[in-house]
Amino acid sequence: MEANCGYCGVPAKLKCTGCQQVYYCNPDHQKKHWKAKHKHECVKPYELTKSDEIGRHFVATKTIEKDTILFSENPLVIGPKWNLVDYEQRSTVVPCVGCFTDCQLGQFYCELCRWPACKPDCPGLVNSNLHGLECGVLRFGRPPKPGDDPEMFFDYYRYDALLVLKCLALQIRNGNLFDQLINLESHYNARKNTRYYADADERVVSYLFRNFLDPLQKLERKEGQIVLKMCDRKTLHMIGGILEVNAMIIPLSNGREICGLYPMGCLLEHNCMPNSFYTFDCSKGMKLTFKAGRDIQKGEHITTTYTHSLWGTQLRREHLKTNKYFACKCNRCSDPTEFGTFLSALRCMGIENEPCGGFQLPINPLAEDSDWKCNRCPVQITHDQVNFLMSKIGEEVDDVMSRKSSVKEFENLIHKLQNFLHPNHFHLQTLKHSLIQMYGRFPGHRLNELSGEILRTKLKMCHEMITIIEVLDPESFRLSLYASVVLLEQHAALIELHKRQNSLTESNVKDALSEALQILVRAKNILRNEMGTLQGKKLMEQIESALENVKAQSGTK
Repeated sequence: MEANCGYCGVPAKLKCTGCQQVYYCNPDHQKKHWKAKHKHECVKPYELTKSDEIGRHFVATKTIEKDTILFSENPLVIGPKWNLVDYEQRSTVVPCVGCFTDCQLGQFYCELCRWPACKPDCPGLVNSNLHGLECGVLRFGRPPKPGDDPEMFFDYYRYDALLVLKCLALQIRNGNLFDQLINLESHYNARKNTRYYADADERVVSYLFRNFLDPLQKLERKEGQIVLKMCDRKTLHMIGGILEVNAMIIPLSNGREICGLYPMGCLLEHNCMPNSFYTFDCSKGMKLTFKAGRDIQKGEHITTTYTHSLWGTQLRREHLKTNKYFACKCNRCSDPTEFGTFLSALRCMGIENEPCGGFQLPINPLAEDSDWKCNRCPVQITHDQVNFLMSKIGEEVDDVMSRKSSVKEFENLIHKLQNFLHPNHFHLQTLKHSLIQMYGRFPGHRLNELSGEILRTKLKMCHEMITIIEVLDPESFRLSLYASVVLLEQHAALIELHKRQNSLTESNVKDALSEALQILVRAKNILRNEMGTLQGKKLMEQIESALENVKAQSGTK
């Protein structure tokens, strides 16, 4: 569509992302019109409302078109992830406290607090939105010295506690922002008797008091001046709960992940089949932008997802209940077959070990203790039996995925698990997604070394995965990285297979190249929202290179 610019009146195509009613000829005129007039007139296409069941949430007040920007906002605070796994916490390659780039523990430091930095003059060290926020508190610590036991360095430089301290220190720089943060949902009472509370008490709260806050409060008492008005164990635990429930993972362009708190972003309701998605702009202070992933109709809740789209229902709901403190009842969770994908289904062993060809599905997928029933015969299995089987299978999958396993090990485990799981089961999809990349890239399994049978197997797995993705992410805005990898591998298998078929006519060759070209173009299109991530950029480079090769073979410009 085209209309006249709201600022100068010339023909324009750029539309206001808020009200969708006013057009502009360029971004500069949009900014000028916003400041002069439109900010008082613009009406967002949604409103914030509240219900007893789900709390605050956004509802569309008019139809919202796909790719419409719903809102953008800057974070209240950003910092290292507050729940690092052990190998991350014990790594000698750490994030610079000023800019989060990788640096070597023991090489450069902030001159004031002695925390590791990429260089002594990193601009982030004095930025009040970055390290300048907590540096004054960290100065009360006593860092280890060169030559001390290496364990002392890991015990002292606890990056998983830094974000809590940043949140606490926000009250020094901006009391209003701190009030906004501390009023976010923490589920303090619900967490109090959990293992997460006990873990945070030692790993974060006791650590911060022991190293920095006790010395600070001692000086406060001596000087008769309070720097941190709210600084007790409960406050720190509340901040930990706020981070656990509301913090968003931000993927940086260097491959590292950090966390951010966004007051509007955390209000969006969860759905396992959401209608919106978000991106981060690392060049603009980690600004968060939410977009409509598909057309959203008037009256629809605006939703996003806080779990992995390719997990089965039981795993998704368990994750949400543990980390977000709610039980999802969306359409996908309510359907035992997950829209016909059978992503959680188990093979039925039949009566007296005579398989019936059916699959076991939960009788009530919204009940945590639901028994499972075959969709073909009368056999049922208990909730405990399912849990035991899934626990054992999960351990085997994690073991293979966590180490440098061979192609044969992946093949053997897939073959074994197919006796217990539906071919579409999410554990099998995890293994197959890795295997299709190993076929063609691992020594002894390069594309030209693969047998025709394995190439056809690779192609079949790609087709099956894309079929599942098309059901669970039909608009390609949640599984774009995952799907792009599958499409890239699908094209590679297709090209190699047709290379070997000497009997192909010129017409068939053109058809094969045309199909490969369409696959790559599709992969490129669905990657458009992943250019802020290192993985997305690297994948796009591979796709662009593959496109050039296919075009050269087909004579296409």
